[in-house]
Amino acid sequence: METTPRFDASRPTNLRLAAFALTAIGALLMGIGSLLTWVTVGLRDQLSLQTVSPGTDLSAGVITLICAVVILVLVIMSRVIVGPARRGMATVIIVAGALSTALATWFIITAPDHYSPTDDEHLVDALAQTLGKSVDEIRSALAAVIDQLGGYTHVGPGPWVVIAGGLLAIVGGILTFRWATRVMMNPEPLPPH
Repeated sequence: METTPRFDASRPTNLRLAAFALTAIGALLMGIGSLLTWVTVGLRDQLSLQTVSPGTDLSAGVITLICAVVILVLVIMSRVIVGPARRGMATVIIVAGALSTALATWFIITAPDHYSPTDDEHLVDALAQTLGKSVDEIRSALAAVIDQLGGYTHVGPGPWVVIAGGLLAIVGGILTFRWATRVMMNPEPLPPH
């Protein structure tokens, strides 16, 4: 007779507890980081001419948010899943944490190349309306004098928080994998019905 999955309410081992805590905290940080500011583009001393982009406005931020949700769901499911599926779940956690960490790191490195005041639609449109010029005229003039105007691209805290969360999730996933392997070698007794 096949047993049905049950919620495991037994007291966790230290390894299992550490894996759960690190993974859950990592996923929460990834989710929070995905909602925070990832990049701000603007001109020095012109707050009205700056664009602030949270992670959810960018494809990398949306992907890291999805990874955070997947990890949180898997952490909750870890109390129900048994057998080799636990190792598969841990592998997915490690991959999702690594993907988020890689995306956030890539974003930090490449943000100055992909986000500049001359390419920012909001900034260029605001200047075009203010000066009564076409968008193309503003963009070419802005490119020529951007350094004198104090153009900047600042990476916000979002990707940094995602990296910290992703690293915690990776460590938690590795500990979960180790715990699952240990349980497969030495099965824990199930609590009585």
